[in-house]
Amino acid sequence: MPPTRITTRQQAYLDAMDIGVWHLRESAPAAAPDTGCVPRLKLGPGNGGVLLICAEDTDSASRLANDINRALGNVPVWAWPHVDTGGVELNNAVEESLFTTVAIFGDDLVAQLFNGELPVSLNAAKIVLLPAMQDILDQADIRRGLWETFCRSGMVSVCDHTA
Repeated sequence: MPPTRITTRQQAYLDAMDIGVWHLRESAPAAAPDTGCVPRLKLGPGNGGVLLICAEDTDSASRLANDINRALGNVPVWAWPHVDTGGVELNNAVEESLFTTVAIFGDDLVAQLFNGELPVSLNAAKIVLLPAMQDILDQADIRRGLWETFCRSGMVSVCDHTA
């Protein structure tokens, strides 16, 4: 198993406790990340441990988004891709806001955020793939499946499967 890197925040905690950590030297200098290709997100209002990532800001203000908020029983944080410098990287958003679940609406966003390969988790947050919002609007069976996904993933604590 390859060694894992610790975050700056983790390193600061370790330094504060006076715990030294050995770091492996890299054989070749790592290439600087291309910040132009790193997708950034704009975070909307909300609270709790759930981050819902939709395709556009208008999706987060839609009637469907309000229905999802009510179904979840709280006001999750909504986010959408954002191109200017006011956005935040997904990894940083998860780490700083302590999200426990990141739900992504549609395969197109997965391709945009993760180059098509959806990880199981991101930092301490589990990743949940949801259907695209337009598919949820268009098809009743997908809406029923959305509820099942909410229940299975733990995004909803009390699930009535007869509804």
